Amino acid sequence: MNIIENENIVCYDVDDTLVKWPDNYTTPYAPAGTFEYNRKCFTDPYDNSSNYLIPHEKHIALLKKHKGRGQFVIVWSAAGVKWAESVVKTLNLESYVDLIMTKPTKLVDDLPVHEIFPVRIYLKDIK
Repeated sequence: MNIIENENIVCYDVDDTLVKWPDNYTTPYAPAGTFEYNRKCFTDPYDNSSNYLIPHEKHIALLKKHKGRGQFVIVWSAAGVKWAESVVKTLNLESYVDLIMTKPTKLVDDLPVHEIFPVRIYLKDIK
């Protein structure tokens, strides 16, 4: 059994939180007439295809701040642990992330979800 002793835990989702996916995610460049920052090549761990994600810079900066302030950082994805791990590596966040896992799909608790997880943070990235 693994025990997390740090009781200050923050969880980050992958898709549309740490990274955004452009409509044409299979090409390294934005369409003519549009402007995008910093596309990064991402290798899909399930089929080894190359895709291009856009880092959500505000959430990445917040993740680094949380880690710097002593939080235990978890990254998860409904797409699976391999997907989350590949994104963490693409973004070079290995030293900031304590645990990578599949996003939980069920919760067994006596309290409603909004009482257990009362704080949701989402920062709009205007890039």
